[in-house]
Amino acid sequence: MKHLPLIICAFLASYTYAQSVKGGKVNTESSKLANKLDTAKKQEGWTIRGTNTLLLNQAAFSNWIAGGINSVASTARVDYEFNLKRGKNIWENRVLAGYGLRSEENRKATKAEDVFDLTSKYGYQLGKSAWYSALALNLRTQFAKGYDYSKPNQSYISNAFAPGYITFGAGIDYVPNDNFQLSVHPLTSRFTIIADKGVFDPDGDGILTDAYGANFNENLVYQLGAYFGGRYKVKLMENILLDNRFGIFSNYLEKPKNMVLSYSGVLDMKVNKFISTQITADLFYDDHQIGKLQLKETLGVGLTYKFGKY
Repeated sequence: MKHLPLIICAFLASYTYAQSVKGGKVNTESSKLANKLDTAKKQEGWTIRGTNTLLLNQAAFSNWIAGGINSVASTARVDYEFNLKRGKNIWENRVLAGYGLRSEENRKATKAEDVFDLTSKYGYQLGKSAWYSALALNLRTQFAKGYDYSKPNQSYISNAFAPGYITFGAGIDYVPNDNFQLSVHPLTSRFTIIADKGVFDPDGDGILTDAYGANFNENLVYQLGAYFGGRYKVKLMENILLDNRFGIFSNYLEKPKNMVLSYSGVLDMKVNKFISTQITADLFYDDHQIGKLQLKETLGVGLTYKFGKY
């Protein structure tokens, strides 16, 4: 619970930044916001867009008296959206995937990033408002084995679908345009999948332990709860776009105050049509993992190819 304000503030900071007040009311159509955000309502038909990114980091040293280790790191990311609006119906689909490796001289390569995240949402417009009754499905996992590199003698602690998370919820969404949405889903089922028994034996000594909220003889954990989340995209400056997402899940069945919290932010600074600098920040908290706030931050310069309207 103590990390909840941090995640909410991170999401709302950019939203508040883009607001102005007129006549005692928040005016999201003001001239200040108009230059930063496309506030047009969702368009009829298909909206398809995608971003392909290859980020590179490299350091080389030769007879450098201050010292250093030769290293190279690369990360490939894709972010695709396939959205349909037809009358009162909207269907939104998003695929996020990323994988990266870092290699240092005389050392084994280590993972810098590993994520697969698929979301599909259906909504039916309530009257002529921006509110929709909604159903949402999310699948999140990783591609390859994960290790705690601070413990070189330890075996892997995660793998594809170990854990994997499937979340299915029903509720209402507020979707005024393509750049802002809120979801309130009071009936949400969350499944934690443990498809690889090896994560129950991280020390490789045959002594099995619980992992990700599952007993060592289980491969599926079910939770029923409420989900609250959102997304906000804002153009801070010309060629600088900030994309925020956050999610909060509370389990009705066990310790509802111990929420699963997540925040993801991508700051994309475009140099030209094919080159950009990206800074990403991910925060995650789950009692069923390590019970501490997890933070991942990356910075990279690389090649970017986008298609569709952004």
